Amino acid sequence: MRYGVAVLSVAAALVLTGWLRRFFLTTPNALLFCAIILGGWFGGFGPGLLASILSVLAIKYYFTPPGHSLEFTYAEAPRFIILLIAGAIISWLGHRQRRDERALMEARQELEAKVSARTSEFTSANEQLRLEVAERARAEADLQRLNRAWRVRSACNQAVSRCTDEIELMEQVCRAMVAEGGYRLAWVGYAEADAMKSIRPVARAGEALGYLDNIVASWGEGEFGIGPTGTAIRTSRPVVINEVSTDPSFVPWRERAIAHGLRSSVALPLTIEGRAIGALVAYADEPCAFDEKETELLVLAGADLSQGLALLRTRKDRRAAQEALKRTEDELGRVARVTAMGELTASIAHEVNQPLGAVVTNGNAALRWLSAEPPNFMEVREALRRIVRDGSQAAEVIARIRAILNKSEPVAHPVEVNELIREIAALTHGEAERRGATLCTELTENLPHVMGDRVQLQQLLLNLVINALDAMNEVEGRPHVVRIRTTALDAAEILVAVEDSGVGLDPQQADHLFDAFYTTKPGGLGMGLSISRSIVEAHGGRLWATPNEGAGATFQFTLPMEHEA
Repeated sequence: MRYGVAVLSVAAALVLTGWLRRFFLTTPNALLFCAIILGGWFGGFGPGLLASILSVLAIKYYFTPPGHSLEFTYAEAPRFIILLIAGAIISWLGHRQRRDERALMEARQELEAKVSARTSEFTSANEQLRLEVAERARAEADLQRLNRAWRVRSACNQAVSRCTDEIELMEQVCRAMVAEGGYRLAWVGYAEADAMKSIRPVARAGEALGYLDNIVASWGEGEFGIGPTGTAIRTSRPVVINEVSTDPSFVPWRERAIAHGLRSSVALPLTIEGRAIGALVAYADEPCAFDEKETELLVLAGADLSQGLALLRTRKDRRAAQEALKRTEDELGRVARVTAMGELTASIAHEVNQPLGAVVTNGNAALRWLSAEPPNFMEVREALRRIVRDGSQAAEVIARIRAILNKSEPVAHPVEVNELIREIAALTHGEAERRGATLCTELTENLPHVMGDRVQLQQLLLNLVINALDAMNEVEGRPHVVRIRTTALDAAEILVAVEDSGVGLDPQQADHLFDAFYTTKPGGLGMGLSISRSIVEAHGGRLWATPNEGAGATFQFTLPMEHEA
């Protein structure tokens, strides 16, 4: 094509020059020179050189005398050689220019391609960077939400481990959710069992406390039960509201919530033994503030709080049961004391009647001495002194009985054990004689005091002495002896032993002697030894029973000395 263009350009220039010479005889051969330039510029060096050769031949053949001849004379040679050289130079210059333009065009195209590729790379990198920045911002926001949810859960656990009161626990959890979670409002509502199934706020914290003033909410299925709090209690599942202003379940409270800057919320059910007793609710001042991961952590925090509530209520119920058990034990102890005193009725009557009979006798004697002529005032004074003595003795017996039957709360005071044993020995001496038994004491003198309740320790000794006397009722052929001993084990404890010569201990019954309601006596309550052990353990000691080497058994207990107690 390039060589064809060179040939055609020379032919066109030849035709045009010939045509013009019809009108202008002096028309130059410049058109053929233009054909050389066109062939060299369009076709390059080869076509331009061809166009130069063809132009020289055309000029020689058509426009140089004698015409129509290709014979070159010596004089014409320089001109045609110069024309050929000029054509070659023009062709070479055109070729160079064409090549440079092409190279420049290619370089430009390559540069544009590189610029386009680099621009595309920059655009892609910029978009990737923008996506990475957005993703990092989203990840940071998610991390902040997770961190605050973790802080909320940690604070809830600390409140659960620290609080001993249920309402105080709820208040601390609400304050922790506001302080650690950054929520605008947090509150706890309890499900009431009234006809409306209302929700009663029991704890609250945050900036929008006015939202809860006189609020009407229910956990039923009515108009006021469709909200997140009622739904969470009714279904025992967490409820998330991403946008308060558009969520249909928030219609009854929408204007109030928007006025207090509440945009989203989460309600967490508080369940105990599979039943929702209320809900923990948090509000944020931004929409979609509670994503899936944060909600999961808050659900765990709500579960921890539910376990804390269950633990507190269990502790409360246990304390109430323990207090009721303590009252029952105290009442049973009093019944046991009354029962023991009933068994000592004859002895008590003897102990009281003896000084009263002496009072009557001495009173009659005093009257007789006063009726004598003259009255014997010396004998009267002596009789009155004996009346005072016997009256005081009767009063002491009555005082000891009243002390044992006392129903007052236990009070710890320093108690002298030997003195206590002497009082019980005096009280049961008549009963022992009635049963044909001997009551002996072997007391170590100068024992330190113990800290304890005097009435309870009297009951303890009375129970053990009565049990010892009962153990010898069916024994025949050997003396009935009850021996009470005291000794100091070491610098910290005092040992008291009540030994009898009765039937001894049955090995099969020994393990159950101190169990409540277990008895070996017909008509017994089975509470004496159980109460006795409780009294000893409450005083920091221990009670046990051992068989004697001979007949009978020994019940022993220890009590800490006053400084140890």
